[in-house]
Amino acid sequence: MSLSTKIEKPLILDSALGTELENRGEYLPSFKTSIWSAHCLIHKPEVVQQIHIDNIEAGTDVITTSNYQATPELLKREPTAPSYEDLAKKSLELCKEAIIKTGTNTKIAGCYPPIHITFRPDLSAKEKKLKKFYSTLGEIYKDGVDLIICETMASIYEGIIAASTAKNFSDIVWLSWTTRGNKLNRLPSTELLDLAIDEGLKLDIDCQLVNCVHADTASMAIEKLKKEKSFGIYANSSIYKKNKLEGFVTDSDEWHYHNHQHISHLEYSDFVSDWIDNGASVIGGCCRTTTDHIKEIRKLVDRIKV
Repeated sequence: MSLSTKIEKPLILDSALGTELENRGEYLPSFKTSIWSAHCLIHKPEVVQQIHIDNIEAGTDVITTSNYQATPELLKREPTAPSYEDLAKKSLELCKEAIIKTGTNTKIAGCYPPIHITFRPDLSAKEKKLKKFYSTLGEIYKDGVDLIICETMASIYEGIIAASTAKNFSDIVWLSWTTRGNKLNRLPSTELLDLAIDEGLKLDIDCQLVNCVHADTASMAIEKLKKEKSFGIYANSSIYKKNKLEGFVTDSDEWHYHNHQHISHLEYSDFVSDWIDNGASVIGGCCRTTTDHIKEIRKLVDRIKV
């Protein structure tokens, strides 16, 4: 398996950490008001490690560090919590230990998350603080990860700062945007996805992606993503379904929640097959995806002849 620009077969990212924790009966408080999955990173690291192991055994090529919600802004909600630096180090060690235990050459993606609540770019930090946050993570990841992935970027401002900073610490950088909300071709910031991708192109990074959107919504982004040298998708296990609440919900996450229909891992794999046929180099799963989704994706990728 190679992480170079010219990938012979799509690389498979892991499934949704929050969903896996929830399905295992672990405590998973709201991401809007708490530290969400970071609670288990602190109190049940062995469960997080087992999720990494299960994803590797399901067929993933790349596992992502579990510190998505462990940021300096969100950890203020838990005054007794370890620092985001310590949690980043712990999340990296859990990945390394999972790879050793499985005896594989699975790759590690160091997570660059939004600094504040996901889908709320209006709460992001000033440039100096953002650069410090991402640089600190970069120093921790340097020489310890195979790539840095900037996840669920909801504004061009934060996405470009994250990805440009990541380039100082990793030879391989992936930048993933989200169009979650009621404007299906726009980021939560209301900026056009097309413009976000154009700005990403200026950085000469390795891959641009979309994540944390409905599977059918993700498909709408393919033609825009094709402008990048390689592109990827890791969507939610759901499709868009308009309901009567649409006109009364303005928050992008609430709109997404009220206008969706869950799909099975088999139905999700149908979308994945289409993404692969259209040239996706990276495939995985975001919210509501599990290791069952990864197993189906593995089957699809293994059928590809090179």
